[in-house]
Amino acid sequence: MSTKELAYSMIDNLTEEQLNALIVILQGLQKEEPNEETRKVLDDAKEGKNLVGPFDSVDELWESLNA
Repeated sequence: MSTKELAYSMIDNLTEEQLNALIVILQGLQKEEPNEETRKVLDDAKEGKNLVGPFDSVDELWESLNA
């Protein structure tokens, strides 16, 4: 029996609740590539560019976010 056949066989025996749990697990394994804007922000963070902070309080953080 191939791995795929074994997987299908196992899936056929799962309850609806177990299938839903399996779907959640499988969705967590999907790897999505960040879009161009997100990639730029990630690259900037790795290079230490365009960073804000540190903040001494949550109020300071909110002031910066609202500015």
